[in-house]
This record gives sequence, C-alpha cells and structure tokens, in this order.
Amino acid sequence: MSERQEGVMTEAQWKERIPHTIVHHRLTERHAGASMLRELQWQYADMANGGDGGALASEANSEDTCRANYYPGYPDEFFQEVCDLMCWER
Repeated sequence: MSERQEGVMTEAQWKERIPHTIVHHRLTERHAGASMLRELQWQYADMANGGDGGALASEANSEDTCRANYYPGYPDEFFQEVCDLMCWER
C-alpha cells in the first residue's frame, strides 16, 4: 500500500523519509546554536509522545503548530525513530 489513507502516512512512506531527516538533523547539530537544537529536540520528543511540537512563534496565527505545518500525516513512530537514531531523549 503506497497511498496515504485518511491523511496518515503509510509505514513505508515515513520510513523512507528517515535517512534524509537524520542527515539533515546531523548537519543541524553541527551548525545550529544550542537554543535552536534544544527546541528541535523538544519538538521531536513532544511529537514522539503524540504532541503537536508546539506553536510556531514565527507564524501570525498562533494556532499553527510544528506538526500541523511541517509534518502533516506523520505518525508518532516517525518521531520516535528519529529521536532514537539521534540519541535524543523522548
């Protein structure tokens, strides 16, 4: 099954995105400030536990969340896997 059902990614779809995400976040660890990295880790841990990753401060509409804006349809398992592979607490 390769199509999204009811807005949720299939396991194959989200697993396919893991390697790119890990590479991206490894680069972020090298080049981002400590504050940005802490926020990223917090967002992923929150989403790994079913949360929305918090409101986006840069958005005029404070109802926009990290998950709704950047990760629609991504299941908690995606964030759990990324946290585990990045050795981040979740």
